[in-house]
Amino acid sequence: MNANIRKDALRDQRAKMLAAAPDWRASDARVNPRVAIGSILAMWLIYFVITTGLAMLTGASEQWSYAGRRAIVVVAGILCTFVLYQLLQRAQPRSFGARLAAALGAAVPLVVLYASINLFVFFYWFPAPDSAKVIEEVQSKFPVAWEMVLILDSSIRWYFFFAVWAALYVAFGYANEMRAVERRANHFRMEAKNAQLRALHYQVNPHFLFNTLNSLSTLVLKGSKSEAETMIMNLSSFLRSSLAVDPEQLVSLDEEIALQRLYLDIEQARFPDRLQVEVLMPDELKHACVPVLILQPIIENAIKYGVSPSKGKIAIRLHASAEYGLLVLRIENDIDPRAPVPASGTGLGLGNVRERLLTRYGPAAGCEWGKSDDGGFVVSLWLPLAREAC
Repeated sequence: MNANIRKDALRDQRAKMLAAAPDWRASDARVNPRVAIGSILAMWLIYFVITTGLAMLTGASEQWSYAGRRAIVVVAGILCTFVLYQLLQRAQPRSFGARLAAALGAAVPLVVLYASINLFVFFYWFPAPDSAKVIEEVQSKFPVAWEMVLILDSSIRWYFFFAVWAALYVAFGYANEMRAVERRANHFRMEAKNAQLRALHYQVNPHFLFNTLNSLSTLVLKGSKSEAETMIMNLSSFLRSSLAVDPEQLVSLDEEIALQRLYLDIEQARFPDRLQVEVLMPDELKHACVPVLILQPIIENAIKYGVSPSKGKIAIRLHASAEYGLLVLRIENDIDPRAPVPASGTGLGLGNVRERLLTRYGPAAGCEWGKSDDGGFVVSLWLPLAREAC
């Protein structure tokens, strides 16, 4: 009952962790300086190449002098856009809409500055042949504020150029933010998964320890001093080995079976004449990876419900095979038809095995159990076959 409550609490905690929104960080929305500066240079270089190329194709006069003036304003545009980049780096509202609005708003004064530089270059510092004519036409319409009119007219045209880059920057930042959020969400999922694996693993040891201490108590009451001493030594070896491993660790099938033999040595002290173990494992599967102690609850149940109530010899058979890319383990134990039927268990042990497999491997793994064709009890579990170093 308590174990089921703990299990439900763990699931609720895991669900809350996965449902919680990951912390928002302003640094996530910042764009890598190389990407930002590269996009600025690329944008203005493309502008320079396209406008200069089109002017040459149309055969306009004095293109080299215009190209020089254009190069000056391109440098000014690069500097203004870089200032915009610095402002956007320091202002990172949380919502995407606020971030975009801030970017578009910050572009306004810099566009006005750029339009002013453009006016000085083309009308004052390096006037073009037709500059005087343009000034005369504007002055005739706006004699007082003709310069402001030119700046505003130029700002309206150039604003969309700056706005496109600002929107692109915000889009880059939003993409970075989404990747960071996904990384943290994956980290939370992994932490929750590892916490669940650890909790499921630690449910095994107390369950096993409780049964073993009961067995040890029985031997002491019977006065079987040597058997009790052997069991204590075997228990010490098993606990030392099982507690030394990481519950998230994968071990080779050969190592897992060696751990189970330590447990079976403990039970052999209780049932020296009744317990018989058979292992059929092909050599090519010895290095197949399995979750550590995944077989222990199954072997424990075979002892509890097969060997313990019987009067005669009971065999526990473990068979490993590879089928369709899966490692299939089949653990079967005899049942003495003359023995009293033990009380049904809570299903915690086998449910634990299934939960560990599903938590680690998902639907690619599973565990089933039930009566075998010859009247015994069989547990089958399967998981992806991997022979890499565990």
